[in-house]
Amino acid sequence: MKSTSSFKLLFATAVIALLFIGAGSAAVTDPSCDVSLSLTPSTLMPGETGQLVVTLQNTGGTPLTIYKVAITDSWDVVSVTHPALKTLGSIGVGKSMTLTFPITANDVEGTFYPSLSIELSNNIQNTFIKYPFAVTVDSKSVSLSVTERPEVFEPDTTQIVGLSIGNLRANQIDSVVVTASGEGVSCEEGMVFAGAIAPGASSDVFLTVITSEKTESINLDVSYKNGANWHTDTLTIPVEGGELKTGAELFVNNIEITSGASYTTITGDVNNAGLQTAKGLVVSLNGAEPLQPYPVFVVGSLDADGLSEFELTFTNPESDSLDLIFTYKDDNGNTYVQEETVSISAVQSAGSAVSGGNPVAAGIAVVLLILIIGGAVFLIWKKGNLIPKKEQK
Repeated sequence: MKSTSSFKLLFATAVIALLFIGAGSAAVTDPSCDVSLSLTPSTLMPGETGQLVVTLQNTGGTPLTIYKVAITDSWDVVSVTHPALKTLGSIGVGKSMTLTFPITANDVEGTFYPSLSIELSNNIQNTFIKYPFAVTVDSKSVSLSVTERPEVFEPDTTQIVGLSIGNLRANQIDSVVVTASGEGVSCEEGMVFAGAIAPGASSDVFLTVITSEKTESINLDVSYKNGANWHTDTLTIPVEGGELKTGAELFVNNIEITSGASYTTITGDVNNAGLQTAKGLVVSLNGAEPLQPYPVFVVGSLDADGLSEFELTFTNPESDSLDLIFTYKDDNGNTYVQEETVSISAVQSAGSAVSGGNPVAAGIAVVLLILIIGGAVFLIWKKGNLIPKKEQK
C-alpha cells in the first residue's frame, strides 16, 4: 500500500512539473512583436510616392531577430525597396526598430490594401506576420477662384488681384505659394507664401500685378506639396486693357490771373468728378518760372465729388500759354498726371470784362447819372418846391 501511494504521488508531481515546463516553454518560444505604421501623405495622388514608416516593438521576453520586411499583395500600390534576404538586426526586450519604405501609387484611383510581410525569430521559434493596411489614391487637387481684380488692367501700373485657394483633398497640403506669370506680367512680391492648408479649408492671398500693353491674360500659378511631391495648378484670367473707368477725373474751373509788381498769380478750382480719391494731389505749372510764395500747391487727398482751390505764382512766361499740371496717386500707389492748358491773355481779358469793366462805359454812366440828378433838381426848383412856404407870396 505504501509503495502504491508513493508511486501515485511521484506521478502527480511529474505531471505538474511537466505542465509548468510546458507553460514556460510556450512563453519563451512565442515571439511577440507589435506593428505600427504611418503613411505620409495619408492620401496619395496617382503616380505619387509616399513614405511608409513602420515601427516594430518587441513586447516579448526575449530578443527578436528581424529577417525580412517587405510590401506585398498589391499591383496598384508598390514599394521599390525590399529590405529582405538578409538579417536586418535584432530588437531587445522592450525596444523598437523603425523602417521606412517608399510607396508609389499607379494611375488608378481608389483604396487598396497591400500587406506588410514580416519574418522574425526569437532564436527559438520563427514567426511570419502579415499586416494589411489601407492606401487611398485620389486625384483631387485645389480649387482656385478670383476674389478681387480691376475691371481694366492699365498697362505699366500696379493692380491688386485676390485669389482664394481651397483644399479639396482629404489630407493637409503644405508650402503653398502663389505667383503670377504671362507675357508682360510681373508680380511685385515675386511670390506670396500661403503656408499649409488643412483639408476642407481655404486661404486667401493678394498679389500686386503689373501688366504691359501686350498682356492678354494673367496666369495665377499655385504650387504646393502633397507629402514630398510638388504640384502646380494654374488659373488663367483674361486681361482687358485700357484706362481705369473708376479712377479719379479732374476738372478745372474759375481760372483767374492777376499781375503783381514782382510776380503773377494764377488761381482756380479743381474738382474730382471721378469715383476714387485723388491722393497726394499736387498742382504745378510749365511754361513759366515758378516763384515764391506758391511755386507749387499741395492739395493733398481730393475725394470723389470733392472741390479745392489752388494758387500758383510765377514770372517770365515763355509764351501766352501755361500748362497746369495735376499729379496724384491712386489706392495702389500708381501715379497719374493730368494737364490743363491756359491762355494768359484770354483769362485776363475775361477777368477784365467781368470784374473790372470798361472804363469808358463807366465814365459815360457817371455823366448820365449826374445829368439825371441835375434835371430832377431843376424841375423841382422851377415848380417852387425848393422855396420854404413862409417866403411864398
